[in-house]
Amino acid sequence: MRNAVRFVEFQTGLLCLAFLFCATNSAESSVIYVDNRAGNNALNGISPKIVSGKNGPVKTIKRALEYARPGDKIILINNDIPYLESFTLAGKRFSGIGQEMFTILGNGATISGAIPVPQGGWKPLQDGLWKVTPFRKGYFNLYLDGKTLPEYRPETGDEIKLTDIPAGHWAAIQGAIYYRELKNQLPPMEAFSLAGMSVGLSLVDVEGVQISDVTFKNFRIDGINVHDRCKNIILENVTCTGNGRSGLAVNGTSQVEVIDSVLTENRINDLLITEQGVANLKQTKLGKPATLAP
Repeated sequence: MRNAVRFVEFQTGLLCLAFLFCATNSAESSVIYVDNRAGNNALNGISPKIVSGKNGPVKTIKRALEYARPGDKIILINNDIPYLESFTLAGKRFSGIGQEMFTILGNGATISGAIPVPQGGWKPLQDGLWKVTPFRKGYFNLYLDGKTLPEYRPETGDEIKLTDIPAGHWAAIQGAIYYRELKNQLPPMEAFSLAGMSVGLSLVDVEGVQISDVTFKNFRIDGINVHDRCKNIILENVTCTGNGRSGLAVNGTSQVEVIDSVLTENRINDLLITEQGVANLKQTKLGKPATLAP
């Protein structure tokens, strides 16, 4: 009889431990809401709308990442206003835990690296030409109303001549951008912008990450850079466009699955794979073939 009692007590203890284990796991994974219009970084992010006290969405993705723990989900509210920021996921804190992926769900939102051409940035030249010198060199792009403008590059690879730049086109020459205006156009009075911030999303040494339903555009180097030692990375319904070097770069020993996504109209590469990087594409559109580099 004593043995039976001990067995029941032992079984009860196991049930209690199992319950505590499940409760701990569920407590570790939470949802954090971000709203770049109505959010406030003094709030805790646990609600999509401000309800009471500190309960409500944060304003920036970076603030959400300060709260985030392994296996959490960050949900962006899409206000048709781009999120003007860049961010990094690095290490176990921003990885999945158990069967829970660390997730960023964009709801169709755009994350943009564009910065306006500063007041006084345009310098007039002759014959409708204008010059602006970006603060950072290396990769360039020019946008009007958020859309990429056509770049002039001679097909033969010859040196670019200012006189050859067509109206509505731009060219990069010796660290500056030259643009020829359209008829009745005055660049300082219009919404021109440059590829400013370097990389939209950088991933380093993470595992079990899913990025869904979001656009990364107008960054100076890459929309998304999967740097090294990244495993079980899923990009689903992601668009990378208008970036200065690559839409998506996969490097080192990283492995990425790209599903139902669009990588187009990036200045040099739509998809760049270096070293031992692996990108498994499923129903994904590329504007030009993937670039493989040592």
